[in-house]
Amino acid sequence: MDTSSYTGLPNKLCQGLTSVKSTLTTGHILEKSEITHVDTRDKFHHHMARSVLGIQAPLKLQTELQIAKKIGRLPCLPSSRLMLDVLRGTNEDISFDDILNNPREFGEIQVDPHLAMDKRDQLF
Repeated sequence: MDTSSYTGLPNKLCQGLTSVKSTLTTGHILEKSEITHVDTRDKFHHHMARSVLGIQAPLKLQTELQIAKKIGRLPCLPSSRLMLDVLRGTNEDISFDDILNNPREFGEIQVDPHLAMDKRDQLF
């Protein structure tokens, strides 16, 4: 079966779309390290707390982190996740996200709060 069109280009319906991401080369050397930095730091702190304070300290911290991740505001209001930053010890660090933050956080979003709550609670 001929999968090329009359122009000599591959037929996208038969072969599918090619992904540009798969043709790109690997990223920067530190890219993987930056992506996994938070998880690596958390694992290190849990290991140190377990070796110094016993099993209850990392279990309590893990429970508090899970609770802090669930806490939020209304869906139409952005959350700063201050409790999560305090538990991780990053509340006093100035990072890239503090300087060049997500534009959605400070942008004006015109959303009806009632509709946003219905969507979050899957009532809509």
